[in-house]
Amino acid sequence: MEITVQLTNAPIAEKIPPPASGLAGAWTEFRGLVRGEENGGPIFALEYEAYPEMAEREIRRLLAEISVKHPCLAAKVIHRVGVVPAGETAIYIGVAAKHRGVAFALLAEFMDRLKQDVPIWKRRALPVVQPERGSMSRSASESQRHIEIAAGHGPALRSLDEAVAEICSRCQPMPPVRVSLEEAFGRVLCETVCAPEDLPSCDRSTRDGYAILESDPAENYQVVDMIHAADWKLRQLQPGEAVRVATGAALPCGGLRVVMQEHVERSGGKIKIIKRESVPNIRKRGEDVKAGEPLVQARARLDAGKLALLASAGCAQPLVSPRLRVVHFTTGDEIIPLAQTPQPGQVRDSNSILIRSLLQRWPCEVFQAHLPEGFQLAKAESGKWKAEIERAELVLVSGGASVGEKDFTRPLLEWLGFETAFSQVNVRPGKPLIFGVSGNRVAFGLPGNPLAHFVCFQFAVATALAKLTGEAPPKFLLGRLTTALTDAACPRDTLWPARLELAELRPLPWASSGDVTCFAAANALIRVPANCDSLAAGAAVDFLPANF
Repeated sequence: MEITVQLTNAPIAEKIPPPASGLAGAWTEFRGLVRGEENGGPIFALEYEAYPEMAEREIRRLLAEISVKHPCLAAKVIHRVGVVPAGETAIYIGVAAKHRGVAFALLAEFMDRLKQDVPIWKRRALPVVQPERGSMSRSASESQRHIEIAAGHGPALRSLDEAVAEICSRCQPMPPVRVSLEEAFGRVLCETVCAPEDLPSCDRSTRDGYAILESDPAENYQVVDMIHAADWKLRQLQPGEAVRVATGAALPCGGLRVVMQEHVERSGGKIKIIKRESVPNIRKRGEDVKAGEPLVQARARLDAGKLALLASAGCAQPLVSPRLRVVHFTTGDEIIPLAQTPQPGQVRDSNSILIRSLLQRWPCEVFQAHLPEGFQLAKAESGKWKAEIERAELVLVSGGASVGEKDFTRPLLEWLGFETAFSQVNVRPGKPLIFGVSGNRVAFGLPGNPLAHFVCFQFAVATALAKLTGEAPPKFLLGRLTTALTDAACPRDTLWPARLELAELRPLPWASSGDVTCFAAANALIRVPANCDSLAAGAAVDFLPANF
């Protein structure tokens, strides 16, 4: 079958000539026009985006495959990309066949599979801007100018700040769950827990010793009782009386002080004080927190100390973020297992352990697998893991995020149901970063080089994880350089690996986005502004602490 494919920014002609005379018994045409509304609202244009080489290849493959079942003589496909005004043709398909029924059948099946198999996306609808009250309606020239502005916007590229803001706006916290304290470590608390009673709940001794009236100046005392840590005995002491108490014991009445046992001499049931301290050696009731006051604030990550505090307040089932489910695919035919010796052109898989280790800060279940190169092969392989993918809140794909002939991550994520929010960020390393959403689920296509992986995780994936779990997203902080940072000026913001110690940052050397040598020391990323070729020692800089 003769196949012609064209992707164009120009308007599609009103009349498309059929194949040479005598080739066809039937010439069937289809035109997809941009309607003037989208989701119930008026629009003046749609914006389409494509991977041209891959899109053309997939269109040809589809037509050739379908023509085996529905044998036709020729097919011509013209798809417009960029901004297409309402009323104009977005896609044209012409099919030549000996019989029109065969042409219709091929056309129908091709249209059914076009959206799911071919990397051409409806990027956004451009709504009609209503004129302000009292102003004239939008003129045709104004609409055209608006179209031209939109067409030159560059839909895929985001600045670093825009990318982070979009991730924050598109990621919503997952519904919280109640779990036992044993299961809550590392999770984010989703409610503020207040003290149910005063802590401590009564006056308690901080020493092994003897409780006496605070105002009693006597030197000799009669020991009238003994109270262990687990005991409590209500008793009003009289002048000259003492009670033997253990550390942590609840005191029998108010107005006492505790004399350390090292500061008394005991003989039978009597004691003599040989040294008086200025401190009472007592933890007062409500000294730590009063009843009703906050113990642990919402959005706090629960560590050992906070869990102990919740336990002391009897909070046995805190409301926390759920356990995350993450699917991570590595890609690339050059990637080999760790135990193998690389041949020329091969590299050991370091991204799997990098991602798994970075995810340990968040309690999660991680499923990892490797996908072969090529869109169709990757689709077939990922289909084996459909259940894991559909239940995952986060899907990560390592590699294949750029625009090369074998870079298939974006169409794969689209095929898996994720709408692409952006596919490039104006940052180094890590420009080809894909971010997709599907309801409350999110996905990232990460550039394959390990350092770019690390950088994108810190500013993008960690932000999504924080939002999904209800935690505050990572923020840039202010620090100072210990040594000068010099590099060739780059038109993109650079996130430079560094060693952070007491708010001072030491830039680390790195050669390229594939460099892994700086990982052992890097615990922060310095933000070097675009077109900046040097930062002096002592300069104040923005930096992002690394999540581990």
